[in-house]
Amino acid sequence: MNMRNLYKKPHTYFVLLLFLAVVLFIGREFYLDGGKLEIINKDRPVRIGYFHGGRVNMMYRALIYDYFDEGGISVELYTRFLKEEELFKIPQTHEETNKMWKDDIKFGNPFGKMRGTEIVDLIVEGELDGGTIGESSFIASIHEGLPIVVVAMLGYDAVPGKAIIMRRDVEINSPDDLRGTTLISRRAGPGDAIFLREFLEEVNLVPGEDLTVIDQVDEDDTEKWLKEKTIDGGLYHLTTVRHLVLDGTAYVYQPMSWMDPALSHALLVFHKDYIQNHREEVKRVVDAYVKRIAYEKGLPEEQKDRSWDKGLMMEGEFQGMEIPSYDLPPRIRVDLLEEMQGLLYKYGEIDKTVDIRDFIDESFVE
Repeated sequence: MNMRNLYKKPHTYFVLLLFLAVVLFIGREFYLDGGKLEIINKDRPVRIGYFHGGRVNMMYRALIYDYFDEGGISVELYTRFLKEEELFKIPQTHEETNKMWKDDIKFGNPFGKMRGTEIVDLIVEGELDGGTIGESSFIASIHEGLPIVVVAMLGYDAVPGKAIIMRRDVEINSPDDLRGTTLISRRAGPGDAIFLREFLEEVNLVPGEDLTVIDQVDEDDTEKWLKEKTIDGGLYHLTTVRHLVLDGTAYVYQPMSWMDPALSHALLVFHKDYIQNHREEVKRVVDAYVKRIAYEKGLPEEQKDRSWDKGLMMEGEFQGMEIPSYDLPPRIRVDLLEEMQGLLYKYGEIDKTVDIRDFIDESFVE
């Protein structure tokens, strides 16, 4: 073929370009719509620490519905039972996961209860490669000089997903009625304790003077203490709020509307050395996670799981609150991290502020 003649024929040139574009698009869609890539790390799965909660359940669904395997990456999620040290691998199916839930537990369920700071410690020790952690655990960890980097945003509260709830027999008609009460925040990173203190500042109440505040309460005790009338209320997460309201133990005093609910969000992090040495593995983990988000975003509303089955549900609303949302693409919200860093500094959790961008790798999310 005479190439000079080809370039003299714009129509022919345009057709060639169009053909190449179609070929590339079809190849891309083959992967996005179900084409399976060869697994590149069969002998060494990516080990990710996991907390079984709404802000990270998309990663769980990516696992049990084979999005990682289809994306050519072997992934194992690891977690613990509450108050236990043993690390165990989460099963590949939801049916097997349900078998691990402990039926003899009276208050709550201890499955998958790992704090972000615990996950980071295991990453630093080399037992894990990455993890799903909350925003406050991430900020606290980088201030300790720990070598972790965030690569994608996970779930966040687009509308309030937490609330101040009170025991059914404790009547609160105004903030002044909270004087003399005992409130709690849940065992987590420092975030929940800060959210509760911001509420109390908003209503001009001082912990330790006007009322008692207990932080870092284990999930089972948050329910047990309320039912036993050891406490009067506190800041609770939506699934627990719904359970305690429906069984008549408590009522919602105020959803978390006193500050931006999206400050409560989760992040996918990896050890910085793992990112440096295994960029393709990290990319495939993020790609599979993004593909699962895209799938759920594309479902008709009537097909989205609303079962309140933890791990599976995609949508859920109760008294104006909702389970966490996921963005597509899941870009890291530096503005939220900077605001949360300011709050940790305000409450003495950290002694200075740093440039958050130094601990972010945005190259994995397009």
